[in-house]
Amino acid sequence: MKVRKIAFGNEGASFIEDRFEDGVNVIFSDENNRGKTLVMQGLMYSMGYESIFPNGFQYRDQYFYSNIDFPDDSYEFLRKNSSFVVKSSGAIQVFNSVREFRYFYNAHIFKLPRINKDNRLKMIDFSLFYELFFIGQDNRSPSNLIAKGQFNKADFKSMVFAMAGLFTSNESEKKINEIKDEIIALKNKLKSTRKKIGIIRSNPNVAEIASKSYDSEVTQKKMESIQSIYGEMSDVKRSRQREINRTAKLEALIVELNSLNRSLSEGSVKCGECGSDKIVYSNKDLNFEISNIKVRSSILDSIRNSILEKKEIIDELTEELNITQDNLAKELETAPPNFQEVIVYQDSILSERGYDDEAVEISRNIEALERDLKVKTSLVDDNKGSQKELLDSIIEEMSRVYKTIDPNGNLIFSDLFTKKDSTFSGSDEQEYYFSRLVALNNMLQHDFPIIMDSFRDGELSTPKELRMLEVYKQLNKQVILTSTLKKEEYTSQKYTFEDGINALDYSTHADCQIMQDTHNEKFLEIINSFDGIII
Repeated sequence: MKVRKIAFGNEGASFIEDRFEDGVNVIFSDENNRGKTLVMQGLMYSMGYESIFPNGFQYRDQYFYSNIDFPDDSYEFLRKNSSFVVKSSGAIQVFNSVREFRYFYNAHIFKLPRINKDNRLKMIDFSLFYELFFIGQDNRSPSNLIAKGQFNKADFKSMVFAMAGLFTSNESEKKINEIKDEIIALKNKLKSTRKKIGIIRSNPNVAEIASKSYDSEVTQKKMESIQSIYGEMSDVKRSRQREINRTAKLEALIVELNSLNRSLSEGSVKCGECGSDKIVYSNKDLNFEISNIKVRSSILDSIRNSILEKKEIIDELTEELNITQDNLAKELETAPPNFQEVIVYQDSILSERGYDDEAVEISRNIEALERDLKVKTSLVDDNKGSQKELLDSIIEEMSRVYKTIDPNGNLIFSDLFTKKDSTFSGSDEQEYYFSRLVALNNMLQHDFPIIMDSFRDGELSTPKELRMLEVYKQLNKQVILTSTLKKEEYTSQKYTFEDGINALDYSTHADCQIMQDTHNEKFLEIINSFDGIII
């Protein structure tokens, strides 16, 4: 997307800006109230954004026009209040509301992301979408959205995920819930069916042989029990091995300390770097000087006691392991019923075979659904994991971009938005928005320009500003910025001769009078190009 022309006004006064270039454009003036914000807000308003115009500007009485190049076509937008006219390739279409225009935009210009909102799949609105690349001058809030409507900052993140192809659809979560409900219903049905099989209640031992459904249940429980015992055995073995390893290390330490004692009696040990004859033994938290014989003897006694304690622990763990092994042996024992018991319940076994077959079929359906549920849940979880990775990458990129303009800065980014009670001082807010805009552009590789009103607000220093402009140039896309210069900056013709900057000077505009009748002839030509429009 590239901006070619912006215009706004009425039959009495108007303004047209058509000097934009593909690279970095800076609209500047030596004073405020020269119309820079009107141009930025007017551009976005013409494309559906609910702009925040300066106080006193009667925007409902004006027409707003923009000519925008998109990858597939060039579009001209004309808006007054909530009505839109769109012209492209000779065709003209009229829309009576932002909603109607948004659906056209989604179908023919750019497919707007859809996100889960209030348990429904909703198409995002323009205010949420345009904050991806546009930052206005007013109502900035690093802890929240600038233009608040039905969507919130959590929805902004969902939009980012959707644009990256990491959207977890509402249908996926709905299907998971449907499978869960179906499993619950089948388990209740299985419970009811099994109650009709009398042999299970009267003689479980016989049922284990004669009933397919009961055998399946018993087998499953047996497997779970054995797996649990194996888990306990594994834990005990690991604990015992850790104690054995620690004991071996302590015994090796005793050997080293005894060896050190012999070397001290025969000569001296000194540090090769500093010449100190102090030898220090360290445990987790404390250091001991062991060149002192009394201290060393005390430490040796302590280590020997630790070895004895650990051997006791090893013995206890071995006993615990033996008990667990006995439990495993009991689980593996089987005691099948004798043949006479089976004959006694022969009639019941035969008469209840239908219920038994039904129970087996229900069990198989439950197993199939649980496998399906596991796969679908895993896919959703993987997607959520990928979303977290993307968010972490964006935050990391924000930090990287921030350090390119403020190497000694102390801002720390932990999210796309700051915490509600975070306070920015000086130019911190500007640096935050700059970092977020550039990071989102770099990670999503979107085709929209970067548009930022009053990009130096907060007394941004000249070195930081120059670094920002260099970063913007390296994006190789259209960037539109506004800036109010100090008198000495304007006198030195800042931006005018800056390489790679298209400087647009608004200083000659009358205070709060950017719209003039001198533009009216061309402005009326623009309006008349939309066949049938009467102004």
